[in-house]
Amino acid sequence: MKIVQVVDLLRHQLVILQAPDDVELEVKDHVLLKNGNDKIVGKIVSRIREIPDARVDETYEFLKKLTPDELKPFFEMIADEKSRVVEAKKCARELKLPMSFFASRCDANGKIFSFFFVADEKVDFRDLLKLMAGKFKKRIHLQRVGARDRAKIVGGFGSCGQPTCCSTFKVELETVPLDSARDQNLMLKNNEKIFGLCGKLKCCLMYELPLYREMRRGLPHLRQHVFVGAKEGRVMGLDILNRKVKVLLDDAEISEIFDADQVSREAPKTEKRKPEKPFLEDEESTS
Repeated sequence: MKIVQVVDLLRHQLVILQAPDDVELEVKDHVLLKNGNDKIVGKIVSRIREIPDARVDETYEFLKKLTPDELKPFFEMIADEKSRVVEAKKCARELKLPMSFFASRCDANGKIFSFFFVADEKVDFRDLLKLMAGKFKKRIHLQRVGARDRAKIVGGFGSCGQPTCCSTFKVELETVPLDSARDQNLMLKNNEKIFGLCGKLKCCLMYELPLYREMRRGLPHLRQHVFVGAKEGRVMGLDILNRKVKVLLDDAEISEIFDADQVSREAPKTEKRKPEKPFLEDEESTS
């Protein structure tokens, strides 16, 4: 089965559809989808792939590929997002609800407005739905998201100078464990460079993690007691990719850098000399 991945721009969720045979679809193309009685604009985020026995979302139906002229009214409604978010914030304050709205989307016909918010705890927004439906005269969809999804929806630029991975090509957001930074020998304390716009560990820490873990095998840990030849010392730093170890020897004041194969975790084994046979005068006299 040929499938394609599409992002539902109303609810900002990933949808897997069976790819149409008579339409050429490329990444970043916009398409018209049908979900129940609602017509929704979607964005292609993957190339068409052949996957046997793939599971598709049958609640969505592909209608057609949208042209730039057909997309103009939709983007005009999206451009009015700021005023809708401001109004949603006013409604939340009126009901004294601890919600922080940051984005709003709509369906293809402008009959449904969706609003995204973050909150520290679960919020009962049934009264808010009624209030907002009366103000906007539209069907309202409210969706609470986490910090990562907020960054994905809002977008922005990372410290590398490029658009964030989550808002461009990264479709599914995976959990980034603390070990992903530790295993790459990155400083954890007071190091803002390893955190993204969402305040969580950067997704890009996972890209090179398998290589670092493979290269790190056999290397000692920081502060570990090691031996360089017959000398003892302590590990002060690691260059994982070049397999170098920085060691402060016990009899030195400055650390030195050694190849990984020069550093051992165990003391070198010394050969035990056999005791010499004592020289006896009787043997000399008999000889």
